[in-house]
Amino acid sequence: MVESYAQEAVAALAARMKSCSALWVLGGSTGLGMRGAKLASTPRDIDIYADAEDARTIHAHLRQWSTDAQQLSTTERYRSVLSHYAVAGAAVELVGDFRIDTAESHYVTEVGRLLHAAGDIDRAGEASVRLVPLGHELVFNILRGRTDRCELVGEMIRRQPAKHLPLLRELLVRNSLSADDRKLVRYYAGMSDDE
Repeated sequence: MVESYAQEAVAALAARMKSCSALWVLGGSTGLGMRGAKLASTPRDIDIYADAEDARTIHAHLRQWSTDAQQLSTTERYRSVLSHYAVAGAAVELVGDFRIDTAESHYVTEVGRLLHAAGDIDRAGEASVRLVPLGHELVFNILRGRTDRCELVGEMIRRQPAKHLPLLRELLVRNSLSADDRKLVRYYAGMSDDE
């Protein structure tokens, strides 16, 4: 269950975004909490993902809550356009055009093309919100080495494989993951070795 402060913030976000045409999905700890995941700690912030152009539109739409300007953020592993907001007492991070590059794996977050349509819809106050698909959460956490989160997400995928595996298979086709990372995806998701 998501803490009440996050519930209020997600509801406020969802209500504000009803009039915005941009596509976005809610992910991270808050998204998992909304799915009923038992998290070891309270989410530090609310993560929302969008493609580059939609992220610009969303930033303009959320300007009243903005705490900084959008800026390109690059680290050894991650590349995105980040911006931050204070909504109903909670910190919100908008992650635009998110990419992960490790030594052998490369993953691109495609919200408009894949993740939005495949995301589960949950209620947030009077509005609805799309949760990032669990396939994204699994790949993302494998690439950042979060074994604890991989086990949690993998268990959720294995409970409803028919619902979650089609998108996960599509992510494996569309992204360049190393043999070892693909093996981990299959292991946590309960997929056969030939998938």
